Amino acid sequence: MVRRSNKIIQPSDSSNTSFDSFEHTFHLFLRDCKIRNLSDHTIQYYKNELFKFIKRLESLGIETSPVTITTKILEDHILRMFDDGLKETTINANLRAIRSFFNFLERECLIVKNPAKPLKLVKQKKTIIQTFSRDQIHALLRQPDRTSFTGLRDYTMMMFLLETGVRVKELCGISVKDINWNDGVVTIRQPKGLRERNVPIQRTMRKQLSTYLQIRGSVDHSFLFINIDNEPIAIRAVQVNISKYGRMAGIKDVRCSPHTFRHTFAKMSVQNGADVFTLQQVLGHTTMDMVRNYVNMFSNEIYASHRKFSPIEKLF
Repeated sequence: MVRRSNKIIQPSDSSNTSFDSFEHTFHLFLRDCKIRNLSDHTIQYYKNELFKFIKRLESLGIETSPVTITTKILEDHILRMFDDGLKETTINANLRAIRSFFNFLERECLIVKNPAKPLKLVKQKKTIIQTFSRDQIHALLRQPDRTSFTGLRDYTMMMFLLETGVRVKELCGISVKDINWNDGVVTIRQPKGLRERNVPIQRTMRKQLSTYLQIRGSVDHSFLFINIDNEPIAIRAVQVNISKYGRMAGIKDVRCSPHTFRHTFAKMSVQNGADVFTLQQVLGHTTMDMVRNYVNMFSNEIYASHRKFSPIEKLF
């Protein structure tokens, strides 16, 4: 057997073993996400955004090993996204994933210095949130043919979206057993994160759900909303159908989508006196930021206060 050399040769700083490659550290990051029991939705988001980042570096011939990535490389990456005309929300989505990845590497002592630590999210322009007017809601609800199963189902789904403000993914994940008829609540078990929540439904909505369920009948699974083949309805099908009803109703100034129903629920709830804590619980927001936006934008108090101090009103 050949005798080993007794001299220890230190690897150079520029060496790049498989242990500090992007692929290896990325799999460690995903493993940590699964250990922390993050949702499939969140893990897929990290995958998509980090691969976008790495592909961009590779296209520029930049080394992708995390130990070689500097703050300047990340700043240049941000500038290139701006140059490509990406929206601030898109840039921030990518930045959040990058920061989470490098924060993990720093926490696990896989890098000495965290290049993402100095980075802040880019300032986003505040845009007006689009919502349906009462007339547009009535117009949308008139479009489905309620003499057909699919029409009655779509009418019920649009009512449910407006009654609860749930996300379309949450709508499609609701089970018949999630409806508590006695308490008048529906348990949402497939939100963005892992926290379940109850959303209230009132008498009119309970009556409509009961009518729908009688027509739906018994199938071999418990999903509430189904397609014509008795399979759980797909998210894309809900989006396409609501867009179609918007065209049928002649609505052009507002995007007809499930999420616009969510914004409309928030607006009408605020205008009807909902407090921020109730609204946060029903909508399932983890922070108050979005709820405060709704309150600031839709509260009747702003209009009433302006009426009191309006310069023009005081002039004449």
